Amino acid sequence: MPCLDPAITPAARRDGLLSAEVFDRLQRTLSWVPMYFLNRMERDPSAHPLDMYWYYPLAMVDDKYRDDAQPLLAGLDPELSVIHEVWQVVREAAGVPVRLYECEVTANGYGNEGHPHRDVPRAELREAHITAVVYCNPEWKIEWAGETVLFDEAGDATTAILPKPGRVTFIHGDPLHVARGVSRICPWPRRVLVYKMWRTDMALAQTPFPDPDSP
Repeated sequence: MPCLDPAITPAARRDGLLSAEVFDRLQRTLSWVPMYFLNRMERDPSAHPLDMYWYYPLAMVDDKYRDDAQPLLAGLDPELSVIHEVWQVVREAAGVPVRLYECEVTANGYGNEGHPHRDVPRAELREAHITAVVYCNPEWKIEWAGETVLFDEAGDATTAILPKPGRVTFIHGDPLHVARGVSRICPWPRRVLVYKMWRTDMALAQTPFPDPDSP
């Protein structure tokens, strides 16, 4: 198993984690999940006003710092059960105890440019954070672009991850990252299923997180 220690690498790619049968069901399920066009500024005021993408929240809690979204995921309609099934695989592959707080599906077509961002606004909490990205297109070619790019503290690109079918990428510590836009010749949107979670084995995450809006 590749090392998931964020002190060694902020991102770990896992190919073949999902069986062909599970990935096929996941693709077919996500193909009919309704999505709406979201301006990222609605969630991140620092985003560019033209940073827009297709989005649908599958499980979200009121307080991402304290609440557990797994019961919401388990309670989805039977037609969406594969999303919870994939979560169980992802949770096991994380290699550390985690608490899910959000699950969403997003899609970016040509012209939808990504915005470099972090998932956690409070820097002191980021080391306990993991984002798992499941790439859900049935095919992907190098010339279609759409890589997930990670940056270091100096703002230089350190990692580029191609959205290969069924690949799962674990991003540790919430580094600055972005989903790059797809190329003009890409025939379909880049579709991903995203699970956001906290490590519960770290001292940082063993007590209730502070109110994110408090000073």
